[in-house]
Amino acid sequence: MDNSLTTITTPPPTVLPVEVPKPSIPISKYTHALIKRYKEGAPVTAPSNVSKISVSQTVSFAAFLYEKMRNAIEYREDHLIRRAAIERILRRRIVLNPNGHDIAEPLIKELLWARYLENNVMPEDKIAEIQSTIDKYFYLKNEFTVGRPSKEQKKLTDWIIEVASCEIEERLSPDPRREAFTNYVYHLLRDNVRFLNGEEMERDVTIYIAVERAFAKSDDPLIRYHLLKLLIPDFIKGNWQDAQTLLPSFGEIYNKIEKDLAHPFLEQLRRFVKRESPPFLILRDLFEMYPKEYEAILENEEKLMYKIDEICRKRYDETRSKLRRAGVRSFIYIVLTKVIFALALELPYDIYILKSISYLPIVVNILVPPAFMSAIILSVGVPGPDNTKRIQTKIKQIITEDPDIPQKEQNQLVLGKKAKVKSPLLNIGFTFMYILAFLLSFGAIIFILSKFHFNIVSQGIFIFFLTLVTFFAYRIRLIAREYLVLEKEGVLEPIFDFFMLPLLRVGQWLSGEITKINLFIFIFDFVIEAPFKAIFEVVEEWIRFVKSKKEEMV
Repeated sequence: MDNSLTTITTPPPTVLPVEVPKPSIPISKYTHALIKRYKEGAPVTAPSNVSKISVSQTVSFAAFLYEKMRNAIEYREDHLIRRAAIERILRRRIVLNPNGHDIAEPLIKELLWARYLENNVMPEDKIAEIQSTIDKYFYLKNEFTVGRPSKEQKKLTDWIIEVASCEIEERLSPDPRREAFTNYVYHLLRDNVRFLNGEEMERDVTIYIAVERAFAKSDDPLIRYHLLKLLIPDFIKGNWQDAQTLLPSFGEIYNKIEKDLAHPFLEQLRRFVKRESPPFLILRDLFEMYPKEYEAILENEEKLMYKIDEICRKRYDETRSKLRRAGVRSFIYIVLTKVIFALALELPYDIYILKSISYLPIVVNILVPPAFMSAIILSVGVPGPDNTKRIQTKIKQIITEDPDIPQKEQNQLVLGKKAKVKSPLLNIGFTFMYILAFLLSFGAIIFILSKFHFNIVSQGIFIFFLTLVTFFAYRIRLIAREYLVLEKEGVLEPIFDFFMLPLLRVGQWLSGEITKINLFIFIFDFVIEAPFKAIFEVVEEWIRFVKSKKEEMV
């Protein structure tokens, strides 16, 4: 018998899985309120048995292409394009129909043609609702502007039409979720700002406008409409008879809103909100990308951190793509425009005035500004993992902290402080340095161009496009900073800014002036659009007629 030890293998003891408690996050009451309002703001569809408005897909395709071309010549944020289209339609139709009677149906059809609204979804009773809104604003326009100087009439008419377009869009396609997020950001940031002088209401309104501009990216017409809703909610809910009761106080309301939009602290507050916006933007993305899971994600720290990282990486990739597209589009646009300028101004000046063609200035004028812009854009980097970690920390702080708890004074933005009185000599010195920056920047450019025998026209065109290109490149660089929590300044950046600031200032001014006289917009809006849309209406009615005759045969 083998006396060696026999190894007996026994099965390991059964280990029951132990549920590891998930780290939970205590959500603040403001975040709970946001979740509640977000749920309530879910889109509502009309019942299937209700008659709906539909348009021909044949006409829709042509109108859709037209709108794509029209929107390409005037940049707007995506969420503002439809409102701008409604405003254009109202302005065009007001020419032949100053009282606005029976324009709701063609307005809705134009929006359906252009695919701003989904076809065969809008209930037919919306026509009466939109017409009531149009009647209200047109009554206000006609009664309040009558007898006033023509310049004032135009200003007030523009104001009322813009606000009307906002209410019409809201009634056609309400977006309470976007409004809920704007209010959420406002409530969380308002106590981080203190006015040394002025009432609390003044502070609150100014902060709200800053949040609308910097976070929600609303334009002035949309902000005016939202302020009007806050000031006179009964008017928004009412009809033309409510407009009648508003007439005595409308001038005062108009002046108050315009005064609020021009508040001296507004630009400082806009920059403050802009700096605070990245985590709020990512948080809004989380709600939009996970409409059924966002509440569970917010309450689970591990899951929340992962989702934030996922969203940030996606947004950074999109930012890279946006930079590339913006760079390519701007390069093509500037090169084509420069070729037109060369053919229209430089060549005729060389041929008929100087009697000789200088090819070097023409080539330089065509190639250097877009190449300069490309170099600036290529130098832009997008945020990385460190930025994501900062966003994760900020979002956790946002959703848990209660803003009603008094903030430490050093964490507040205090506005209204008296600026320290600087020495007159110091002020003179800074002013001299600013003027010197202009002289050095433009003087150096003119000196170098003169050395290469650029004539005065070629020099003017070069400086014109170089300043515009610098400003456009700066605007494109801002795309990369949208999700940047903490911006790092390079060692040489202040020196670079010193010499670039004059080019930026002139480019900004030129861009604003060119926008006012955009010939393409005038041609599209007043020469092409009216007959184009009239043809669409005729084709739509013809298709409807053919369809009805076909149905009679069945």
